[in-house]
Amino acid sequence: MTDTLLRIGASFAALMADYRAAQSQLSALQHEADRTAAEAGLVYGSSAWSAHRFAVTGRTVHHVNGLYEKLEDLAQAIAAIRATCFAGLLIKARAHQFAGNPGAIIHEIEALAEAGNQQAA
Repeated sequence: MTDTLLRIGASFAALMADYRAAQSQLSALQHEADRTAAEAGLVYGSSAWSAHRFAVTGRTVHHVNGLYEKLEDLAQAIAAIRATCFAGLLIKARAHQFAGNPGAIIHEIEALAEAGNQQAA
């Protein structure tokens, strides 16, 4: 299981880097869309403003959402694998943090510590 966790963890880390880069690109595009909409006299929140913003950012929004869905799938896969080493715990902690449940790793740490204590005894 450790090899699987490490492999999926590496995929998760690479995808997370792509996701963060795409989020940065989206933020820049949103800023640009807002600036050009204001220059064109479009009222914030109007249908014309929304159409303009989507025209500028739509493709990137879909890309960011797709990456997020893939990250969710990987985080679920990671959660199902038992960590047997500290590297595995780190991978699981990052996945739990991404999923919005950073405290879930505590149970994993306790289980690994208990297994280590049983081996030492």
